[in-house]
Amino acid sequence: MTNEIVTVLEDIRHVILSGDYGRLADLVPALEDAESQLGSCDLQQAMALKAQADRTASCLQGAMSGLKSARRRVAEIDDAARGLTTYDRNGAKATLPCAPLTSRRI
Repeated sequence: MTNEIVTVLEDIRHVILSGDYGRLADLVPALEDAESQLGSCDLQQAMALKAQADRTASCLQGAMSGLKSARRRVAEIDDAARGLTTYDRNGAKATLPCAPLTSRRI
């Protein structure tokens, strides 16, 4: 029975590594089903399962970190496209507009 959950965890890891995050939702029911069928397993099986779960969790954490970084970078680019943010002599924030990109002028 631990083979089923190991297979699902491997599938999740492969989906993460391929970047096909949309398929993760499809694997949740299979993971829940495999988890409910675990029953009792010996120490060796439990250790192998933990190692597989740790590898999968590491991939998930890396993917989440990458997505957060990408969102942050897109926000930075969006802010830069709005113009230069600076402060006047009174300390008030002011945004100096940039010239629109050639592709946006048309």
